[in-house]
Amino acid sequence: QRLAFDDFIFFFSSRRRHTRCSGVSWARRCVQETGINAEYMGKIKIMSHKSTLRVLSQVLVGTMGSFIFGYGMGVFNTVQDIVAKQLDWPEDKKNFNVGLVTSTVALGAAFGAYLGGIVVSKFGRRLTMIMADVITIVAVFPTLVSNLGSILVGRILLGFAIGINSSVVPLYIREVSPNALSGTSGSCHQLLISLGILLSLVLGYGLPTKDDADFGTSNWWKIMFAIPLIPSAIRILGLMFIFTNDTPQYLSQIGKIGEAEAALSDIYHYEEVNIQMEQLKQERQRSSGEITLGTLFGPRYRKALFIGITLSWIQQFSGINAVVFYSTKIFQGSFDPKAVISAETMKTVGIFNALFGVLNALSAFAAALVIGKAGRKTILMIGNFFCLIFLGVLAYLVYDENFTVSRYFVLLYDFAFGISLGPIVWVYISEILPAQGIAVAVFFNWIFTLIVGLGFPIISDPKVLDAYGGFILFAVCCVVGELFITFVVKETEGKTLVETQNLYNDAHDEEDTQAPFLKAN
Repeated sequence: QRLAFDDFIFFFSSRRRHTRCSGVSWARRCVQETGINAEYMGKIKIMSHKSTLRVLSQVLVGTMGSFIFGYGMGVFNTVQDIVAKQLDWPEDKKNFNVGLVTSTVALGAAFGAYLGGIVVSKFGRRLTMIMADVITIVAVFPTLVSNLGSILVGRILLGFAIGINSSVVPLYIREVSPNALSGTSGSCHQLLISLGILLSLVLGYGLPTKDDADFGTSNWWKIMFAIPLIPSAIRILGLMFIFTNDTPQYLSQIGKIGEAEAALSDIYHYEEVNIQMEQLKQERQRSSGEITLGTLFGPRYRKALFIGITLSWIQQFSGINAVVFYSTKIFQGSFDPKAVISAETMKTVGIFNALFGVLNALSAFAAALVIGKAGRKTILMIGNFFCLIFLGVLAYLVYDENFTVSRYFVLLYDFAFGISLGPIVWVYISEILPAQGIAVAVFFNWIFTLIVGLGFPIISDPKVLDAYGGFILFAVCCVVGELFITFVVKETEGKTLVETQNLYNDAHDEEDTQAPFLKAN
């Protein structure tokens, strides 16, 4: 086998220099002429796409929606005190109003995610993202008015746009990314979410504190609310003038075969385009007819849908958005609205908020590096396990009122989540489900986010369970998640999009047994 492999390397490296053929084409011929075992060669990856830079540039434009997602979710965390002051919220209603403004984003996002699945199937990935950007631009202006009702309207609209993005962006990334880059590019969704959160926390440094004279008059929070205008404009311009083709999968599904081939030609070497077109043809024949809710709950998709919804539950009930929404309160060590927080403590909270954002971004970047080297399931298992450990320790430290040390365990938990449950769940869902299925799974993801966003400040009130009780509940959910990932979730690493979408398909016969190396990368 080793000799055969050496023959392959010699044949491949010497012959390909004199041809325009892609690596995949020569690799197939090399396998035939050297007689090397196809299963052994399945471990070798040959780049079949034209330019990694181009693919990642297209992904970056798409993930401007992910950036808005993260920024929109995190921005109210730092501005809530100054908004409460300027809008004259009574102390006894402050926690409720904060929870309301925070959770309206998740409420709007739930409906946006579901309707986004319908829109993306009828109008395509590209136009759907442009629609989401237009809604984002419209949503910004009501949030600039110093009125609770107006802010709620703007936040619901922003949430609606975020929900659409959360459905379409992972799908768009997966469909424009070759297999060799699917893990890395898929992680960019979480990376840009994390960068959005980071920017919202960093800009919070521009806010005056309660001891400053302009605390009740500063308009810096309005500038922070207006930031989504920038990434929305960038993506509209990028999709209208640079990446003007929709994804090959969508174009193939609606019968625009010539345009699908043109879109593939932007990504792949010309020999690989034919292979991809054949796969799209097979998938089109297999998926003839509109995918409805009834279809999703049928034998082909029901297991995958169950997996997607359950992974969404695991992701949200690990508690990450409780930390994102309320990190300021967690680092303060109190959810009591009447608690007096010193200026020194607030400076410390600001530093830890920034560290939280930085670690969130670094962990997403680390995930993009390791996802291609380790399987999705393996990363989920390991990351979820560490989330469980850190949440357990965090609960004990908060119970013991050791807030100085507990802040560091919040950061450790943040990193463990950011390298595993954060990016991998989005990647996995986009791999095993069609657009409509992704929309349903993401709809439930936002419902779970809404429950966490409304529930955590209530159970964390000292009169209820206090914050440690919330962390205990999240740790128990991680135990359930670990068992589910270990015994139910299957690996998707190295599989084509067609293979992953049939991974949980009871009605699908395994008709293609050749090694992954011989398939499109």
